[in-house]
Amino acid sequence: MLLLIVSIVAIVFGIYWYFIHVPDYTGYISVDGGELKKYSKPEELLALTQQSINDIWIVDTRENEYFLMGHVPTAMNYPHDEIENLYSKIPLGTKLILYCDLTLKSQNVIIFLEEKGHTQMLNWGKYKRWTYPEVVDESITF
Repeated sequence: MLLLIVSIVAIVFGIYWYFIHVPDYTGYISVDGGELKKYSKPEELLALTQQSINDIWIVDTRENEYFLMGHVPTAMNYPHDEIENLYSKIPLGTKLILYCDLTLKSQNVIIFLEEKGHTQMLNWGKYKRWTYPEVVDESITF
């Protein structure tokens, strides 16, 4: 009987961990990304979108259709499932602020880009943290 109870608890925990639990990587900063920490608050990211800073990119890692439905102003779309084909378009040394719908996709992109030599990145977190006017677009440019 005890073995049955332990087995049921283990199965329930496994189902929770695999299907329900989503780690929150909001605020993860790569090794040289410390200066990006100030943009982790939505109001600071808004201020960044209103400036012209060429060496900081805001990167939306959601799928194209979600990007088109609404995104942070000035953000570029580099979908997580296409990053292997697109990463060469991101110059080394560019500071990157990445977001997605769950934080997990942007964290996976960060891990991939770290392997490719990028060291200045911030996982901004979930797109739903953005409460300011969004951009709805009809086309995607890379």
